[in-house]
Amino acid sequence: MADGDKGAARWRIIADLLRSDVLQDHHQPGQALPGEAFLATEYATSRPTIRKAIAQLVGEGLLTVAHGRGTFVRPAPDRRTILTGWAEHDDLLSPAYDPTRQGWEHVTVPSEAERADNGVVPNSALFMTVEGSKADVLAVRRGRMIVYRYAYWQHAKTRARIHLCSYLLADQVATITGEGADRDIEPHVEPDDYYAYLEREHGPLRWSTSMHAQMPYGETWEDLGMEPIGTPLLVVRRVMLSSNGRPLEFTEIEAPADRFEVASAADDRGEPGGTAALRV
Repeated sequence: MADGDKGAARWRIIADLLRSDVLQDHHQPGQALPGEAFLATEYATSRPTIRKAIAQLVGEGLLTVAHGRGTFVRPAPDRRTILTGWAEHDDLLSPAYDPTRQGWEHVTVPSEAERADNGVVPNSALFMTVEGSKADVLAVRRGRMIVYRYAYWQHAKTRARIHLCSYLLADQVATITGEGADRDIEPHVEPDDYYAYLEREHGPLRWSTSMHAQMPYGETWEDLGMEPIGTPLLVVRRVMLSSNGRPLEFTEIEAPADRFEVASAADDRGEPGGTAALRV
C-alpha cells in the first residue's frame, strides 16, 4: 500500500472510532473533544490526519468547530413537527393570515434587502414566469405566468426559522393579454381571496403533500439560521389540485432538518401542548 493510501485509510479509521464514541455517548452532546495534539498522541498519528477525521464528522453533522474554542459534540435540538394533511387548508401566505395563531412571527432575513431591491416584498403577489422543476410540478410549459409569494417565519419559542413560498398559476386569478414585455395583467381577486375563489371556480379542491431532503443552497443556511456544514434542508411541498386533477398552485416550506420533522395529521394524538409547530 502506498503512503498516500495508508494516510487516507488512517483518517477514515480514526473518523470511524470517533463516530462510534459520539454515537455511544462516550462524548456527551455539547461536550468538547480532546484537542488535536492529545488525539494525535492517542491514535499515534499526525495532527493533519486528526483534522481530516474531525472534518469528516463535522460534515456528517456530529461535531461542530468553534474557532478559538475547540471541537464540540453537536447537540441534538428538540425537533418541532410540521403536521401535514390538516383538515383546514389555510392560505399561509395571505396578508390576512395571522401566523401568531400557530406560534409564529414574521422575520426579516439577511438576503431580503437584495430581494426588496428587486421588487419582491414578503407576502405580496409578484407576477413572474415559471421555469424548471416548478413548471414540471404545475404541469405547464416554461414561461407561463405565475403569481409568486414568499415569507420567512420564526417560531416564537424556539426561534427556529422556516421559509414559505407559493407558485400559483396566474391565469386562474387574473386576465393576461399580450406577449413578452407587452403582457397586460388584470387581477380578478385580492390575494386573501385566492382559495375561496379557486374553490368556487375549480372545486372541490384536493391537496397532495410530499417531502424530501436536500443540502442547503446559496444563502439558505444563513437565512434559516442553520449550521453551514452538515445540516440538510427539509422541503415540504403541498400541491393544490382542481376537481379534475389539474395542479393550480404549490406551496413549499423549507426548514432545517435538525429542527423539524414531518408527521401526518392522521397520526397526530392531539395532545394538549404537543410539539406540532405548523399545520398544513
